[in-house]
Amino acid sequence: MTSTTDSAGHAGTSVIDTLQSLIVAFVLAMTFRGFFVEGFVIPTGSMAPTLMGAHVRYRSADTAYEFPIDAGPVVDSARAAAAGIAPPRMWRIFDPMLGFNGPVANETSAELLPQTRMGDRVLVLKFLYPFSEPSRWDVVVFKNPTDPVGDTQNYIKRLVGLPDERLLLADGDVFAAPLGTATADLAIQRKPEYIQRAVWQPVYDSDFIPVNASKLEQEWRSAYPGPPWQGSGWDVRGDRTWRCERASPTALEWNWQALPIDDRVAYNMFRPIQPFYPVSDVRVAAAMELDDPNAFSTSLELVARSHRFTFEISGAGTARLEIRHAESDRASAPIKAASAEIDLPASGVFDLEFWHVDQAMLVFIDGDEVARLEYEWGPIERIESALFGRTLAQYERDPITAMPAPPELRWNFEGSALAMRRVQLDRDLYYRPMRMQPGERPGPDGEPLPEFGFGCDPRSPAELSSDQFLMLGDNSAASRDSRVWGHPHPLSALRTRESDPFVVPRSLLLGKAWCVYFPAPVPYKAGGPAVVPDFGRLRFIR
Repeated sequence: MTSTTDSAGHAGTSVIDTLQSLIVAFVLAMTFRGFFVEGFVIPTGSMAPTLMGAHVRYRSADTAYEFPIDAGPVVDSARAAAAGIAPPRMWRIFDPMLGFNGPVANETSAELLPQTRMGDRVLVLKFLYPFSEPSRWDVVVFKNPTDPVGDTQNYIKRLVGLPDERLLLADGDVFAAPLGTATADLAIQRKPEYIQRAVWQPVYDSDFIPVNASKLEQEWRSAYPGPPWQGSGWDVRGDRTWRCERASPTALEWNWQALPIDDRVAYNMFRPIQPFYPVSDVRVAAAMELDDPNAFSTSLELVARSHRFTFEISGAGTARLEIRHAESDRASAPIKAASAEIDLPASGVFDLEFWHVDQAMLVFIDGDEVARLEYEWGPIERIESALFGRTLAQYERDPITAMPAPPELRWNFEGSALAMRRVQLDRDLYYRPMRMQPGERPGPDGEPLPEFGFGCDPRSPAELSSDQFLMLGDNSAASRDSRVWGHPHPLSALRTRESDPFVVPRSLLLGKAWCVYFPAPVPYKAGGPAVVPDFGRLRFIR
């Protein structure tokens, strides 16, 4: 290597040395990018709110709740208005914490356009899958087999179906088993706790109550139904603490008219998505402060799927979970029950969580699981239990419009005065059934596709052969994914030698999404350009 020395005796570097160093650095960077880690931009909202495409981040003036909204319709409307194709559009904005009975604001595309942020940028681990098997619930980047040309066709979804299995989506959940298993014997697929915690979808949070409820009552008139948790004896204070001064029995009941528990996503607010499916996989949580922990007891009752699911906690040190038919009285024996010894903190201050998800009931105290009860229904039993006024035969003819019954919630308290903070209700991901669009049904080889989406029809569960995967978006209502893909593009079929519709061949997997390394930037000042990365949203992807 050639070097030079200046008149003061300092060693220098020649142009050739510099070029060699740059070439080596470039080769190493390209090798690293090609084989180990690569960055991708999330283009759409099919994984929202887990991962965001281009979006508007809106803060409600009524509750201070901040939430993302898909920017696609806003951008399209602004472009159409600028080209004179359509008149300017006014958008009605709803605060998810207040429900969708009345808008909290009306803004034009021109007003929302400056608030648009780009999609999240994610790092993808490309070296994992050549050496380890993909796992169910991984978030994966892959080439879309129906449109594989160019970098823009890199898709990101959650891996839900694995090779050599039958799979059916029933009442929002995933049921699967090895090929050859009867439909009724497919088993529920439960998410690990760390993934479940990452995908809970917020429905209500007491930190975001209306600043001026009388203003909403005046503006919405009869459309404002009040808070979703309703009951006597409770005082909601200025610091958003819920206080009940009496030790005699009291209860909070969920008001469905105030805030439905369904698969609505605020991100899709500007898109015409109907209907919304009731969801009974929920988490109810609060930070508790008890005056008398030893005398305290509480029970949460969830009526769903024709059954009553009861969570009980007592200061005496017992957690009890039980399942009964919805019409059964408390004197009859439960269908299934479990109990566990627990230790409530002597201070009476702790975080309490009740989970009903993936056909399991769980209790957490200060983040630790203290009780669990699972039930193993197959998809047919699940469908029959969830239907409201419909038969299984009707559901099989049309799974799309057969709605499950809305859940009912009642939270009982007695034995101690108490205060609660951060009262929250979240719901699980809900994989809704889909219907194929008429224009998508004919395949390139003339072979017709089914009427219902892949894995949505109980008469014909999805079947995946060796090296085939099924991918679904977390934003199920607005995701073009394996449920509705048709036959693969000829280029994909030529490369992968796979002609089956709906599935992703192993060779099209690019890697596992690892982290959001560059969240959508924010303005450095009010009204300024968005150039500063929103470092508070750096996160690992679950």
